[in-house]
Amino acid sequence: MRICIIYHSETGNTRHVAQHIASVTVDSRLVEVTDRARHSALTRFLMQCKAARSEDKTEIEPSHLDAKDYDLLVFGSPVWAFKPTPAIHTIIDVLANCEKKRAVAFVTCGGRPGGSEDVFRKWIEGRGMVFAGFKSVNQKDIENDAANAELVAFVMAAGPKLT
Repeated sequence: MRICIIYHSETGNTRHVAQHIASVTVDSRLVEVTDRARHSALTRFLMQCKAARSEDKTEIEPSHLDAKDYDLLVFGSPVWAFKPTPAIHTIIDVLANCEKKRAVAFVTCGGRPGGSEDVFRKWIEGRGMVFAGFKSVNQKDIENDAANAELVAFVMAAGPKLT
C-alpha cells in the first residue's frame, strides 16, 4: 500500500506525528505544506485563527500535488480556532487525481479538536475522496508510544482492502 502523508505544521507537533507514521509504514511519502502568507509576528496568530475559523484558503508551497500513485492519503493539521488550517484546506482543494482515493485525517491539539472531523470530512468528500476516518492527537500524547501505535494501526486499517 502506497501512502502519502500530507501535513501542515507550525510548531512541529503535527510534523512529529506525521514523521512517526512515515517511519513505521512501508512505502510512504511525507509532504509538508507551508503557508506562504506574510503576516507580522504580532498579527500572524490572530489572522491565521480567523482564516481557519472561516475555512479560508491561502498561498501554499507546494502549490499542487498529484495523488495518482497513492492508495491512501493521510492529512494532518494542527487545530486553530477548533478547525484545521487554511494550508491543509488549500492542498486538499488543489490535489490532482484524488477522486475515489481513501483518505484519513488527524489533528494535533492542546485541548479539543472542535469541529475538525466534520470539516475534514466535508473537504475530503467534496473532492470525491472516500473519508475513511479521523483521529485527534492531544499535545500530551505526541511522545506517547501507545498513542502513536494506536494512530499507526488506525492509518493502516484505513487503507484499501485487498480482495
